[in-house]
Order: sequence, then structure tokens, then C-alpha cells
Amino acid sequence: MLKSSSLGMAIIINIIIICLWSFLSYLLSKNVGQKHVSYRKFPYRAYNFERRGRFYSENFDIDAWYGLLPIKYNREGINSQKIEKADIPTLKTYLTYTCRSEMCILINCLYCIFAFIVNLPSLGFIIGVLTIIFNLPFLAANRYVRFFLLNEFVKKRKERQIQDYIDENNPDKYDLDKF
Repeated sequence: MLKSSSLGMAIIINIIIICLWSFLSYLLSKNVGQKHVSYRKFPYRAYNFERRGRFYSENFDIDAWYGLLPIKYNREGINSQKIEKADIPTLKTYLTYTCRSEMCILINCLYCIFAFIVNLPSLGFIIGVLTIIFNLPFLAANRYVRFFLLNEFVKKRKERQIQDYIDENNPDKYDLDKF
């Protein structure tokens, strides 16, 4: 398709196709069913090497550049104050947002295969590598935020279990709704 085009025209067409590809991946990730974007399933689950986000802090120094990325999972964004104030269902919603965002990024990275097929091998390779390089910071940021959410989720779940245990084993506490 683009193998017979001039270099300038092939680059312009690839930029247009990348923009359309990104828009379609956004629509797909936004409208995909809940069962496909679980933080417990592949490829979104946490892996052992990530070590609760320390992998990104130590190897990528993500703390220095994370705030510069234009990332918003919803209109207001997800920040540490919202995470601390959120209840468990809200945290699950935030986890779904990060999984959907990561799905969009992974679909964008698949453009490298398409670019290699429709372009000359050298141009397809360059465009594919650039596509992956430009999407990696956003992928790392998604994973990094997910660990904050998972840590808060586990903390809130433990607090709720402790409170439930105290409520069950405290005979001095009366539930007025029972009477």
C-alpha cells in the first residue's frame, strides 16, 4: 500500500493512520465489557518483578517525570487525595479506568505490526519502534498508578475486615435497627 509512495507521503499517511488508530483504540477500550478489563487478569495483573511499584521508581525514576504526563482517567483525574478518600467501590472503578487506559495503549502499540506490513521494511521498523517508544511512558504511568490504587484497596479491605470482626465480637454494641 505505502511501499510505492514517496517517503514524505508515506510519513504523512502513517501519521493520519496513527491518529485514526488511536481514536479507534480509545473507543474500543472505552466500550469494551467489564469482564475484559479486570486488574486480576492478563495483561493487567501485577507481576512479581514490579514489586508494588518500586520497579518503576527505581528503574525509570518515574517520580521525577510522572506529573508531566497528560494523564486523566476521568474528567477530574486520579490523585493521591482522591485515592485516600475513596471507598472500595470507587477504588474498583479507578482500577477499571487504569485497565481501560492500559488497553488503549497496548492497542496503540499494535500499530507497529500494521506499520511493518504496509510500509517498506526500514520505514515500518522505524515507525513501529517510535510508536512503542512514545507509548511506553504512558504504559509505565498506568502501571505505577495501579499500584497506588491496589495498595489503598488492600488497606481499606483490611480496615473493613477488622471493623467487621470488632462489630461481631463486641457484645456491648447494640444495633438499633434490630429493635
